[in-house]
Amino acid sequence: MSPSAPGRKAIVTTGKVLVAAALLAWVLSAVHWRDYAVAKDGKTYAVLSAKPAGGEPTELEISTGLLWWGHRRTMPVDHFQPIPGTSRVVRAGFATTVANLKVPLLVVAFAVNVLNMVIMASRWWLLLRVVSINISPWEALRLSFLGQYFSVIVPGTVGGDLVKAYYVSKHTAAKAAALVSVIMDRIMGLTELTLMATVMLLVVYFAGLSSVETLKLPAVIVAIVVAVLIAAFVFLFSQRFRRLLRLDRLYRRLPMAHHIAAAAGAVHLYRGNVRRLIEAMGITLLGHVAWIGSMVLVAASLSLATPWYNFFLYVPLIYTIGAVPLTPGGLGLVEKFFVVFFVTPLVTASEVVALALLIRVMPVFWSLPGAIVAVTGAKVPKAAEMKTELGLADQPAGTGQQG
Repeated sequence: MSPSAPGRKAIVTTGKVLVAAALLAWVLSAVHWRDYAVAKDGKTYAVLSAKPAGGEPTELEISTGLLWWGHRRTMPVDHFQPIPGTSRVVRAGFATTVANLKVPLLVVAFAVNVLNMVIMASRWWLLLRVVSINISPWEALRLSFLGQYFSVIVPGTVGGDLVKAYYVSKHTAAKAAALVSVIMDRIMGLTELTLMATVMLLVVYFAGLSSVETLKLPAVIVAIVVAVLIAAFVFLFSQRFRRLLRLDRLYRRLPMAHHIAAAAGAVHLYRGNVRRLIEAMGITLLGHVAWIGSMVLVAASLSLATPWYNFFLYVPLIYTIGAVPLTPGGLGLVEKFFVVFFVTPLVTASEVVALALLIRVMPVFWSLPGAIVAVTGAKVPKAAEMKTELGLADQPAGTGQQG
């Protein structure tokens, strides 16, 4: 007997949580809580103190072993590998990285991060106007914070996009228009991220800012992401393509076929207003600059030796990959790719994990105004009720509409 729909959902959610836990454990296994040094034979030791305390140390007091098998010993500094380009041998651990945090810079980073939310709310407001849904910019901002709250604080119960579509549908008789505005908002953001990563890869390569060897992995990922996006968009939105390759039956069997049909309707509604789409793309670019700029400021607050342009190359890739629904909110997946892309001989995994966790905290912090909207506004219905009102009630496999 196959499990019921709630049972399948519970199994999928449990699987995602387990994957997230495994990825986080994998990431944290590379983190050193204390400062550490790498010996010339490749072994790593936790550093308890440097002697003498002032000036250039000549000896390090290190810890070897674990728990009750651990003991202290002193080793000369010249037994350890220096950090490339410096004479220092002690590398920063997680505790030291956080302890040395420059709070004023972090506050600025948080302020710039919320600016991105305001900019993206204005993009959605513009997209709503294209489909003749006229709400105030303030209402668009309130609903954006509400959607952020349900996406970040309570993921897996009621999706943030569904909440936004439901409430904005109260302002129009065309319920589908409310839905397609949210879908188009998402499509535009994902497309812009992919374009940004592609352009920055070319800029970094032709400007000689990174070695060819360093750029191989991001180049492969960019190529894969672009190919997958093009293939997905053509498959989902081109009925002619599906008929040509006889993929209609596969399309109709997708459990989300009726949702995808609404997305196809979004393309039809918006492609007739190119000027507004160009304006929305410009707003998106501005928002992404603010968003990634806030991450550059977080790195500066941690004193990480990471060039700013690496953020504009790698962050779009990280969050495009993180959009794949393998874990709740990309938890573990995003942090793992931060380690993959940002760890260098000058930047430790401990520093990068501190960076990734602070970046994770920012959207959580700025989702709190959405909690106020949720408490002070009308009660949010259950997901099933919202789907029914928007015409998205789950349909049996094979009954989805064609796009």
